Amino acid sequence: MLFQTLDDKTECVGIYADNQLIFDPEGFPPELTQTWKYAPYLRDLDVEYISLYLEGGKIADAIPEYLKDDWEDVSNKVLAFKRSLAISQVDTSENCFFDLVPERFLVEFCEVKNKITEYVSKNIEKPVRYDFYKHVSMMLEDISHKRVTVDKQRVSAYLQDPKLKHHAKNIIEAAPCVRYNQFGTKTGRLTTKKGCVPILTMNREFRSAVKPQNDYFIELDFNGAEVRTLLGLLGKEQPEGDVHDFHLKEIFTDIHTRDKAKVAFFAWLYGSRSAVIKQDVLKLAEFYEKDRLLKEYWDGNTVRTPFKKEIPDTSEHHALNYLVQSTAAELTLKQALKLEYLLRKQSAGSHIAFLIHDAIVIDMKKEDEHLLKSLVTLMSSTNFGNFMVNIKRGKTLGSMKDIQLG
Repeated sequence: MLFQTLDDKTECVGIYADNQLIFDPEGFPPELTQTWKYAPYLRDLDVEYISLYLEGGKIADAIPEYLKDDWEDVSNKVLAFKRSLAISQVDTSENCFFDLVPERFLVEFCEVKNKITEYVSKNIEKPVRYDFYKHVSMMLEDISHKRVTVDKQRVSAYLQDPKLKHHAKNIIEAAPCVRYNQFGTKTGRLTTKKGCVPILTMNREFRSAVKPQNDYFIELDFNGAEVRTLLGLLGKEQPEGDVHDFHLKEIFTDIHTRDKAKVAFFAWLYGSRSAVIKQDVLKLAEFYEKDRLLKEYWDGNTVRTPFKKEIPDTSEHHALNYLVQSTAAELTLKQALKLEYLLRKQSAGSHIAFLIHDAIVIDMKKEDEHLLKSLVTLMSSTNFGNFMVNIKRGKTLGSMKDIQLG
């Protein structure tokens, strides 16, 4: 049975199914099978989310002409309702959408959405990576419903700073949440949607204004995620310690600090050899067989990662970069799914607050401290062997300090 959700907020439970509006989960028909998009109150249902068939594409580009007028009509009505509510200063984040608009419109909107859902499910092939998309979209949607606490007074101190005032204004005016777009880049790295807290691009000056809902933040961050991913793609053993110290010891001859070793490695990896002397270039090329990886994962046009992600229209110059970045990004998401499951099943309320590139930030309750070792073990255990994990803790996102287990 096709159905549509009436709101995506956890406390705003409501669906349209079998020609009726239903607001009690106990009244949901047992044969629900497909809807357009996930909402948190659907987590325990075995449902297909058809929007994921588009892999980030727009509805208007996927539906036939006979549905476009209907979709445009109901979409314009939604915008009109939202403008009217904004003028009336009604906070839609604090109210259920279905309480603010006429029921006849909800029915009209859901009927059109059902037609679109049915058309897409029958005419667009289900993606090979659908299951991964589904679990990630559920996790990201759940994260988007966790309130982000920002000390706006602290941020407002930068409104007079010529370099930071625009960013400060965006943070102050943002909705108190983080909304990710899982299809925002070619490589699969996350982006954030406009109008919410820009956690991925937030200047360091503002991070101390971000506070946990619980007792403190814990950050789990891969040591050298892209380097370790490259080692994994080559089938090489993971170093137990820091990967850049490993390079310093095993490869570089005229470089004597970790930071310089890090700069030199990435300069070589992504094509700029100015920071690397000839002898080190030869040793890097011998150890990291770039040509073998390109032969295995790039066909001259399309990169195909070991996770079956395809990145078409890729030049040789970008091929290795895309392969490593995409694989590392997906590896981080896979680890986040493991941590999210453990926290959802075993914690007293700790949850993933943010995904920031290769790091996972957990909003932690003190009573869940006993889970930290398990969380680190899960994070470390990857498809490419055990990765070293750096652990930080802090009362704000900007005051995180390294800690050691035990």
